[in-house]
Amino acid sequence: MLNKISWSLSFGYGRTNYTHDLNGFYFYQDTASQFITPIRPEGLGELITGSTGWFNDPGVSAEVDIVEDYDVPFALPQPVFNPSLSPNRLLLNADTANLGFEGFGSGIPVLLSAHYDYRNFRFGLGWSYEKHWIKPLVPTSYSNVVRNYRPNFKSTRYTRIFGLLGYRFYEYWDYSFVGELQVGRMGYGPQFNKGALSRGMYFNLGISFEHNWSQYFRIVVRPSYDIKKYTINLPDGSSVLHNQNTFMIMAGVSINIPEIPRSPMKSDHVQLKHVITDPNTGRLIEVRGQSIFKKQNPKVGENHRKLLRYKFRNRKKLNPY
Repeated sequence: MLNKISWSLSFGYGRTNYTHDLNGFYFYQDTASQFITPIRPEGLGELITGSTGWFNDPGVSAEVDIVEDYDVPFALPQPVFNPSLSPNRLLLNADTANLGFEGFGSGIPVLLSAHYDYRNFRFGLGWSYEKHWIKPLVPTSYSNVVRNYRPNFKSTRYTRIFGLLGYRFYEYWDYSFVGELQVGRMGYGPQFNKGALSRGMYFNLGISFEHNWSQYFRIVVRPSYDIKKYTINLPDGSSVLHNQNTFMIMAGVSINIPEIPRSPMKSDHVQLKHVITDPNTGRLIEVRGQSIFKKQNPKVGENHRKLLRYKFRNRKKLNPY
């Protein structure tokens, strides 16, 4: 049964693109803080409060008196912004200003999966762990006056648990090409407030390039693209949707546990499965003559289609065979 399952371990690099807009919010900034507050029909009063940490861990900011710096009719649902009124404090209607933030994060994921191949189809399960670093997010507008948004952490961890569906659409010699879809759930590190976090399913589309060294051992390279998002629910009842799509490239190995033993005779180098007489018991047994890591053509059992005399390591023609 274990021989029917392929076990894969891979490492790689991921680059995540974070984006969110602040439609439906006012954005306030002074020298010490940045916060957002919902746009409501009754408009703003003289004192406003808002939510900080809308990226991962929302909190309530202190009250701010904005009348002294803004000579505008705050009863209106869309107050006017004029940066000349205050060089150190600003208030933006994110709808009219088209304001949002975007930035990148980098991660090092480790992935473990198991799958079963049935003809050209593939079914499996997997789990991954990612150490992730994030950079400050830059504003999408008014970048000359709006500061970069800095989450209250520099690194975190992500986990993924997923189901896998694939199809082997092409084979050439000892190479296989498999289109794969992963569907699962993301796990977020302690830097994210779980009580404020809402998440859905994530989807990963990729192509697995597999070099079949033997019937039991493969080297795998897999570029893929994650499509995922999460929502942070703010204390005032509003919420902000964050997109965090990721491009990843993974490299690793895939192994099947051999269902038959290796030949007990050291001189036996036949790579195809074959039958020998056990030197200890005298009984006929089916064996394999090479290590699972020995390079071979899994279709015909040969070491390599290029003779040793033509290989680079024999360039001085010391061994003509």
